[in-house]
Amino acid sequence: MVLNHDGEARIERGFIRAEDEAPEPEEGESADGGTGIDGVRVNADGEIIGEDGEYDEDGNHISALDAEDEEAEEDGKPLSDSLIRDLTAHRTLALRLALGEQPDMALIAVTHALAAQTFYRGGGDAHALEIRPISASLGGHADGIEDTAAAKALADRHAGWAADMPRDVADLWGFIAGLDHASVMALFAHCAAQTVNALKLPWEQHKRHAHATADRLATAVALDMTAHWTPTVRAYFGRVTKAQILDAVREALGDEAAEQIADKKKPEMAEAAEQLLAGTGWLPPILRTERPAWLAADEQPEARAMEDEPFAVAAE
Repeated sequence: MVLNHDGEARIERGFIRAEDEAPEPEEGESADGGTGIDGVRVNADGEIIGEDGEYDEDGNHISALDAEDEEAEEDGKPLSDSLIRDLTAHRTLALRLALGEQPDMALIAVTHALAAQTFYRGGGDAHALEIRPISASLGGHADGIEDTAAAKALADRHAGWAADMPRDVADLWGFIAGLDHASVMALFAHCAAQTVNALKLPWEQHKRHAHATADRLATAVALDMTAHWTPTVRAYFGRVTKAQILDAVREALGDEAAEQIADKKKPEMAEAAEQLLAGTGWLPPILRTERPAWLAADEQPEARAMEDEPFAVAAE
């Protein structure tokens, strides 16, 4: 219908054919061709449909959230974080059980964790065991310690292993697993040794049990500090009192030797003590190593008598 030039309505017919008009849906039939069966709508192809969403093949309503999940799955959505945590928790538990039953593999795993952090920068993220080796710097506690023979020997051993290590930490597991047993043990021992801390610091009064363990470790490895330390003016006598100097000389050589230097001033006394104790093997109590119980039990009577001498190696 349109308006003609004088404003009257003009109706023109024939623009829409009868066959173009959509037929009214019959009772029980929807506009999309679906029909209702027991409250469930079915389209012309026999598929179940619904006004508020789709239904699955069992007639259960598929929510909008479910539809989104299905769409996401089709797009390759990864597993949820909660499911990943659940599954990997079970895997971790199983690995703990399995590794605890295989000592040889446990040795490789621990050695790998230690070596990754000992030889590689950022190696702390390259292992599966939550082992964190810490190596305290000793340079700030003993002047000139880096220049000692022991420090050089340790540095050379470390450099030797470093030269053999693969450049990429990702290849470290294969490298360690490919070593013979003796080599794995040697690498493990080196890495473990880097973490030893027997320092006695005045502000760490709570570490008495750690210090006791360090003493037991020294006994276990038969530590002989006479091979690594000598009492000199710089290392000891110049840093203790006159009374302590005389005690050291008396313990190592007897009262007569101590009386010979008793009247000297502190610098001269320290020099004399260094000369007198050279080659005696005397150590201050804090550096002495207790003899293993099994060794003491096997000693002959004359050997035990030597232990009673003033300069014998003994525990503090």
